[in-house]
Parts: sequence; structure tokens; C-alpha cells
Amino acid sequence: MSVRADVETFRSIPIFSGCDPVHLQLLAFSAQRHPFAAGEMLLKQGIKSSAAFLVLSGRAELLSGDAPIGSAGPGAMLGEVAMIADLPSNITARASEPLQASRIDRSLFMRLASEYPEFGATVFAALARKLDGAIADLSGLRPAFDQSRGFRGLRSS
Repeated sequence: MSVRADVETFRSIPIFSGCDPVHLQLLAFSAQRHPFAAGEMLLKQGIKSSAAFLVLSGRAELLSGDAPIGSAGPGAMLGEVAMIADLPSNITARASEPLQASRIDRSLFMRLASEYPEFGATVFAALARKLDGAIADLSGLRPAFDQSRGFRGLRSS
């Protein structure tokens, strides 16, 4: 895959969609391609990762604990919030077949954000929108939780 194709792949990711193509070209050129064998971990839940991964080919199984919660294929970005915020991963991502990913190291991302503040501002604004959407989704669940409190005193016979 060419750098130009990688730039288009990065541009398709919501957190990078508003970025200047020149900045995405720097990111694509500087990121490292990394092959993963089937069964190999990209991210481990509860463990900090110094990188995020853009899946270029293959599939990864996504797990919460030992429970499968989904899968990720080409174009999926994994671990970006944990990488940027220097937090432990909230999921495990394991290659379910041979997988090729573009590895974006935290140091590379932070250097680009520092040297090109408009890149950082665009990505951080997109992340803020993503987190705001997640909070709104969780807030929508509150009525169901509040309603379930009424069932606490009931016992089955």
C-alpha cells in the first residue's frame, strides 16, 4: 500500500477526517507497518499501550474480559483514546487471522501535535466529540437503570 493510500485510509477515520492531508501524509509516512499473526495481541485490556493501531488488512477480535464484543477489520482504529490520554486499554484486541496494521506511537502523535498545533487541535476536537457522543449514549441508558431500581425488592417464588 502506498503512502497516498494510507493517507486516504487515515482520512476515513473520524478523528483524522478533518486534518490537513499534509499532516496525514506525515503521519502515514512515519507510522510503522506491523504484521500480527493469528492469536497475537494488539491491545490488552487494563494495560497501557504506547501506540494505537490502524487495521490495514485482516481482522481482530475485540474482547471485554474473556467475552467477545465485536471485531475490527480494515479501516478500524484501535486504542487511539488510550494512546493519546496515556490510559490503560478498555478492551483486548487480538488478531483473529493474519493482520497488518499501521502502528502510531504516542511519541510520534504527540510530536506531530506539538509541531503542528492545528493537527493536534483538529484531532483533540474530534476526540472530544467522540467522547461527548459516548456520554450522551450512556445518559440515554439512565432511565432504564432508574426504572430497574423498582425491581430490587421483588423476589421470585
